[in-house]
Amino acid sequence: MTETYPRLTDPPAHPLPYTTGWLWVLCVMGLDYLSSLAYVPSVAFSVAGPLAPLVVGVVVAVTLFLAVPLFCYTAGRSPHGHGSIGLLERVVPGWRGKVFVVLLLGFAVTDLVFTRTFSASDAAEHLIHSPFLPWQRTLDDLAGATDAAKGELPTDVAALAGKGHTRQLVVTVGLLVIGSAFGWAFRKGVDRRLVRVAVVAVGAYTILTAVVVGAGLKYLFDHPDLVAHWWEGVRRGAGRATPPPPGGLTTLALLLAAARLFPHVALGLSGYELTLAAMPLIRGKPGDHPARPASRIRRARWMLVTSAGLMSVLLLASSLVVTILIPADALTTDGRAQNRALAYLAHGGKLTNDADPAAAVPFAGPAFGAAYDFATVVVLTLAGVTILIGTREFIPPYLHRLGMDWTWSRRLGLLMYLFTALKIIVTVAFRADVDAQRGAYLTGVLALFTGASLTAAADVWKRRAARGRWWPLRLSFLFTLSTVVFAASLVAVAVKHPAAVRMAGCFVVVLLGTSMVTRFFRTREYRFEGFDFADDESRAVFHDLTHNSFPMLVPLAPDAGPPALKERGIRETHRLPADLPVVYIRAVLGDPSEFAHRPLVTISHEDERYVVTISRCSSIPHAIAACALEIASAGPVPEVHFDWSTQNPFTANLNFVLFGQGNVPW
Repeated sequence: MTETYPRLTDPPAHPLPYTTGWLWVLCVMGLDYLSSLAYVPSVAFSVAGPLAPLVVGVVVAVTLFLAVPLFCYTAGRSPHGHGSIGLLERVVPGWRGKVFVVLLLGFAVTDLVFTRTFSASDAAEHLIHSPFLPWQRTLDDLAGATDAAKGELPTDVAALAGKGHTRQLVVTVGLLVIGSAFGWAFRKGVDRRLVRVAVVAVGAYTILTAVVVGAGLKYLFDHPDLVAHWWEGVRRGAGRATPPPPGGLTTLALLLAAARLFPHVALGLSGYELTLAAMPLIRGKPGDHPARPASRIRRARWMLVTSAGLMSVLLLASSLVVTILIPADALTTDGRAQNRALAYLAHGGKLTNDADPAAAVPFAGPAFGAAYDFATVVVLTLAGVTILIGTREFIPPYLHRLGMDWTWSRRLGLLMYLFTALKIIVTVAFRADVDAQRGAYLTGVLALFTGASLTAAADVWKRRAARGRWWPLRLSFLFTLSTVVFAASLVAVAVKHPAAVRMAGCFVVVLLGTSMVTRFFRTREYRFEGFDFADDESRAVFHDLTHNSFPMLVPLAPDAGPPALKERGIRETHRLPADLPVVYIRAVLGDPSEFAHRPLVTISHEDERYVVTISRCSSIPHAIAACALEIASAGPVPEVHFDWSTQNPFTANLNFVLFGQGNVPW
């Protein structure tokens, strides 16, 4: 017997051909995770004003004390790239689990789409508002060419196009196309070339960001009066609509105010689910167990801790530098520091105290600013490309288990085409506006964290229950706390920005509806991936059955009693001679929500008769058909004798399609 729970996720059927060190995989993941440094400091200021560093401090605390432990645990329980969604599928089996999985997939797709569109829109802002003159001339030429092309259109079409045409939209769509072309070039998966590109891009961006932030921190260290002035303003309620108490706000009151604003600055958490999806890229040791590669799990956890530590330091430091050194009107004015605060410092923008910008960032100027813009645009353009590549291995297996045949789509790269089209539609719908997309992006991120937290909490509960723990001791305090924090944050954002919820809901409805339709039309497919055997004796006996003449197969219901009773009726009804051998099949339904199955075979002797027990069946008719075809593979085709059901035909067929039983003779 094999254990039904806890069971580790099975290794992928087709292991990735390329693996590398965890540090290089960190660079690949950094294309998405570290790219948020380009916009989070200014987003935090737009949300919290002078309180931004404290709000970012809450984001850092949530990252280090909730997100990192959560995904380190998930990495150990789902080490083959399936992430928290794969773990959820094991924790909650059956159709109920499939519905939860599809729900999370809907938000995962939403997160993927808005990761790309938001990042491309922010990259467009870096390009459009960069003071570097050669770039501005290029953009002017592009705008002129676009206006000329629009002039060739019919009047009505040109008027319609004019409503949505802005330089921001055109540049954003262009960057999306470039990013999609890059993804298409690596559509077969991550390889050595992509890793090299990621190492160069992320390395250059991280170094340049560290230079800007480090120089800003040194300037603040040399001018402590700026920090003191900022802190006094925060305590006196600067930027607040309501006046503070006479003595100013207490530290506790400030922290509570920052915690309330956390959901709206949680973009700094984006990228953790992608890290788990990339685990198969991490090179393990040759002696690792296939089901639980200990060295890969350990190195993935190193990667999670390292990336979180690096991001936390840069995020907190950059928020402090941006909030104190950049004038408030620049951070809230389009075209200056809004959504590009660190680039503003790199170009030598005006400081709060009217000091020489070169005193804060010694290298600031057109050359250094252009280099920083270029590195930022590259990372933002490539942000999410690795997710897009991962969808080829991540999403189709779930759709296949729901009954959708995506083998042909993987050959054609259909998902990449669909996602590219969807990203362009979303970009046009939101006019490539960074602020307009922020709520939907936040919803996708927080929904994935909520699902991961709830899954981890349920997994711990079931594991402790299997060990006989008293029910109050089955609860994981850490994962329950993270579920509450992320769920409350999700509600706070989704109520204010429902666009992502509607989008995810559309994905869920389409996926479930398509699953039902395709399962109906594919009911007579084989749906069989092979047999597993409970022991060597069962394997040997089954081999003998396939190489000997057993012309009669009789299915037994699990509650049909001993086979001798069944045989007496069969021989009398069909006038079968006493010396005609009969093999009995007892099929036991497993998870009927699975489309294809790999049943477990156990062969025993009951009343001196062979009984083939087939468990883990997603469909009883398909399991019986598979057994009959295997027995017929080296001999004559056997006859299969059924008892016909008197059940209503519609009900029987519905049970067959959805629950793997009912219309058994099919």
